[in-house]
Amino acid sequence: MASWFKSAVKGGQEKNLAAEDEDRHLLHVESALLQLLNDDIAAADKILKEHESSYHFLGRGISSFITSMLGAEKELLKDASNKLLAAESKNWEDMKKAQKEPTAFRSHIYPPGTEYLLCYAVSQLTSAICGVMSGSVTQAVRGFYKLRQAFVTLDGIMQVEAKYLQGRFGNASGVSLSQTNNGNVVRMSHDQGPTDEKNDERMSSSTSPRSSLEDFEIVEGDMIPLSNATMVHSRLLEISPASVGITSHTDIFIHSGTRLCYGMLLVIFSMIENPLFTKILYIVGFKGDRERGTRYLWEAARFDNFNSAIAGIALLGYYNGLSGFSDILPTDASADNDLSGYPRGRCRKLLLDMRKRYPDSKLWKMEEARMQGFDRNLAAAMEILCHNADSNMKQIAAINQFEMSFTAMFLHDYKHSAKCWQRCAELSQWSPALYAFLTGLSHLELYRDCRLSDPEKAKKQKKLSEEYIRKAPPMTGKQKVMAKELPFDLFITRKVGKWEERAKLWEVDLADAIGVSPITEMIYLWNGVRKQNATLLEKSLANIQWDRTSHPNKFEDDLDEKAVKALLESCMLRNLGKYDEARALLNEGILRYDRALFRGKHTDEYTPASAHYEVACIEWAEKDLPSSTPELHKAKVLSCEEELQKTTTFHQYVLDGRLSMKVTTGLVTIKRHKEIMGY
Repeated sequence: MASWFKSAVKGGQEKNLAAEDEDRHLLHVESALLQLLNDDIAAADKILKEHESSYHFLGRGISSFITSMLGAEKELLKDASNKLLAAESKNWEDMKKAQKEPTAFRSHIYPPGTEYLLCYAVSQLTSAICGVMSGSVTQAVRGFYKLRQAFVTLDGIMQVEAKYLQGRFGNASGVSLSQTNNGNVVRMSHDQGPTDEKNDERMSSSTSPRSSLEDFEIVEGDMIPLSNATMVHSRLLEISPASVGITSHTDIFIHSGTRLCYGMLLVIFSMIENPLFTKILYIVGFKGDRERGTRYLWEAARFDNFNSAIAGIALLGYYNGLSGFSDILPTDASADNDLSGYPRGRCRKLLLDMRKRYPDSKLWKMEEARMQGFDRNLAAAMEILCHNADSNMKQIAAINQFEMSFTAMFLHDYKHSAKCWQRCAELSQWSPALYAFLTGLSHLELYRDCRLSDPEKAKKQKKLSEEYIRKAPPMTGKQKVMAKELPFDLFITRKVGKWEERAKLWEVDLADAIGVSPITEMIYLWNGVRKQNATLLEKSLANIQWDRTSHPNKFEDDLDEKAVKALLESCMLRNLGKYDEARALLNEGILRYDRALFRGKHTDEYTPASAHYEVACIEWAEKDLPSSTPELHKAKVLSCEEELQKTTTFHQYVLDGRLSMKVTTGLVTIKRHKEIMGY
């Protein structure tokens, strides 16, 4: 790693770096970003504009980045990208200065300038994410290369730290350093300065064997498979950082910041299932590791600084969102120690700690609401979200509104749901088609509620329903990722097209051509079923009965409609503990048919693969029934794994990414369980 810091940039006379000033600037910026998280934007903005240090440059970039990610709006992304590029240049310049000026901060762990090298990596990382989210394939690909460079830099810092810990404390620290493949270590030099578009175009493959970290170097532009990078195995979560010499403010910043970024990358890469993203990640050598990634995030979350706060947000977002999105999670006695699953006790403790540290932060209150939803207490979640609606940052207000809209929908409060989705359209430009579609579906349920009992009221609701449903398709494609339409935009276009075609064929109004409750289908697709209590599940079951529709006899003969109904009904029955009934519905309504019958222009192609997933969930739940024997337990686990594997054999279809995330988590859970049980 030493050669990262060999040469200094030439230029005019500038003020030398002083350790005291550097530390003061770091504290200054950290306090600003914590103010931002505590919903005081004005105070944060004022602090970040007061100085021109590397930390302030990065702070302004991160502030814009957080704002752009929360809002996901193109102008905000562009502004964030510009500020992050400026931060990259400044970070690089100060990293070079710090290595040669004796007055700059000197760590007993890291080489001179590592704090700025970390800032440089953070700038690259956040800039890369902006590129991926921009909607441009070109910017996204450049972003992936920046992501890769940041990953290599972070890996290098981790290696230096591991080497220090090994040398001073041996195995007492629980840290070990090992190399993969043929022992190669990533080689990459930054002598040419910050990356630019031309450097991205000159990427080529190269590896260079190294005997020690003293020889570790980074050669800019080299395209090395990251599988050759040194693996750092750490047990630091179980011991105090101070006990291994991580005590100075800047060292804590480097230690927590490296783990935050490295951990997030490992977790994100492990969750990506989109074929296009997966292919690009494979090309540039990325490989995720959920277990290591979550451990690094927990290690970062222990400190009282900005890195810790972001690590906390990342962890709860992962557990209450991505990981909690799966129905197949650890159920054994040591489940709370499985950091890659759902350690519920740890999450509750983390949330309590963060709420105390940032009492005015709307972000933590949203996480509290999400955790209530995970506990099937949607009424409590709604109460929290209603009191959390006002935020100084409009992007946080938009996310809170988004959560509130789904919660109202999961609660079957359709009047509130319709109003909430309309409010979403006013606050956010992320998915106008989805907002209009769900507004229309809320009115559709209100129409069905009074279709027979109050014709006059039904007429008004019917009109509103059709107005919003028809408004949705023309608004699809407004937001794209890597030039690809959002999955639900494609889903909405296909769904409304089917209904319009059917309405014309049957010579009926659009609302009367709609089959099994589409809002209940959306509740299923957005994982609302596993957040509903028994009363709400019974309401969902009632909603999908044919007598709610205008033409039940016609829908009962439609294979596509029957499949959707069977899938939804089985999921609700499973969540009510009625496993035999759920399995019978799946077999009768979907699995006995040739999967080719579910492919077509307007067909809901996701049902067969989802049916196998539902069977897997039933098997996983039945393994722990009181009547289960050790032999039956093993059979159920293996059957669950087999059913999950079947979901991976289907062709690509709209919404396959949503299922694949749950399947990936399920397979990780089963692998762990088999190891525990010795299968």
